[in-house]
Parts: sequence; C-alpha cells; structure tokens
Amino acid sequence: MSYSISVVITTYNSTKYITKTINSVLGQTLVPNEIIIVDDNSSDQTNLVNIIKEIKEKKFQKINLFLNKKNYGPGYNRNLAWDNCKTDLIAFLDDDDIWYKKKLELQLKIFKKNKNTQLVASKKKMLRHKKFKFNFRYKNTSIITFTSLIFKNFIPTSSVIVRANINERFLNQYFAEDYYLWLIILKKFKCCYFINDFLCEEFQVYKQNKLSNNTKLLNKGVQNTLNLFYTRNLFNNLLVSFAKLYYYLKMITKSVF
Repeated sequence: MSYSISVVITTYNSTKYITKTINSVLGQTLVPNEIIIVDDNSSDQTNLVNIIKEIKEKKFQKINLFLNKKNYGPGYNRNLAWDNCKTDLIAFLDDDDIWYKKKLELQLKIFKKNKNTQLVASKKKMLRHKKFKFNFRYKNTSIITFTSLIFKNFIPTSSVIVRANINERFLNQYFAEDYYLWLIILKKFKCCYFINDFLCEEFQVYKQNKLSNNTKLLNKGVQNTLNLFYTRNLFNNLLVSFAKLYYYLKMITKSVF
C-alpha cells in the first residue's frame, strides 16, 4: 500500500534559514505530496512569500502558505494545517530543524509493515550532541506507551508522522501542546513506534523568544497538560500525580544548578 504524505511546517521570523528546512524535505528519498507552511504573523512575511514563490517556481509547486494576521502559537498553527490537508499521513517539522534524507522512507516502512500504526517518531540530534552514531536500519524500533512517555516527553515534534484521520489535535497553547497530543494518541492506540536513531536535527539559529528556552512556562504547560489526564481510575491518577511531581522537582533542580 502506498501512502500520501503532507509535511506541516510552522514558522515565525525564519526567512534567514527556512530554505534549509524546506530543502531537507525536498531532498528526501521519498518526496511528500505537499508541504503546508503556516506563518505565525512574522515581521518578515513579505520575504517569506518571496522565498516560497521562488521555491515553487524552481523546485516544488505543491506548497501551500498560510499567513496569520496575529500570533496564535504552534498548537493552533499545526491544527490549521492539519485541517487543510487531504493526505493519509502528516509529518511535522519545525522551522529550525532539518530531516535526514531517509527519514520519510524509513518511517513509511513501519506504516506499511503494520497496518494499524498510528504514529512513528525518532530521535533528534540536538545542539548538545557533539558526537553521535546512527544507522538507518531501524533495528531498535520499539513500541511507545502512555506510561513510558508520561515521565519524559522524548518525542521531538519534527520526528513525528501520524495518520491524518486521527480526531485528536494539538492543544491551542504555547507550551506542551505537542506533549498533550502524543499522550492522548498513546492513550487511545497501541501501535505507536519509536525509531532509536537520529532522523532529524536541530541547527544553530538565534531565536530571541524560543519557547523551549523558558523553563518555568514550559513546566507550567506540562502541568496543565497532565491535569487533563486525570480520570476515575486510581492507578492512572497516581501515575499522573507522580509525573507532575517529577516534572516540578526537575524544574527546581534545573533552577538551582
């Protein structure tokens, strides 16, 4: 079975480097059917429009660009793109990340091998990873569970492919909006996989207001997200409470050291 794929890129003031991000998509061994880009009311929207126009004329025509008139945040923007794609699968990519050439090809193999697969993610090489080893055989692929993820969000957004017909969406907030989606999918489905290899990479860019750098607001977002997973099940609630405590202590430790 062949799958159609949309790539969703959310962006904010990224015209100095977004071409590199887009080129990593176009350089895939398995090229997607379309790219959907949502700009969150950047100050450089005019430059972005010109960049996308040039890429469409010279390299790839199937790029849809949405320009917000005010800033909504990453959750809203990804949902907007999601609601406008008509493919089987959606792959997410941040504007300051790139994919390795075989990323989509290797992830699609898992969808084809297991027809019930709902989500496939992988490791992402961060700036702090000075040396790393990887191979593209995905022999270390493992199933992701709700319990394994609740104490640490080890799923990078830029590594994720999901089925487009999933009803769940990102939270409409600035922090931990992606964490909510991964957890709610894992609550509902069993066939979610993690490839223990680097298939994408963060590159060095300066972002004055990079959301992931704000530890306190990130922790608040995580706490608010975990609150949504309380149920009438005692074991589940204990698990959520321990996870909330763990994240809080982790934040305190980072603040101290």
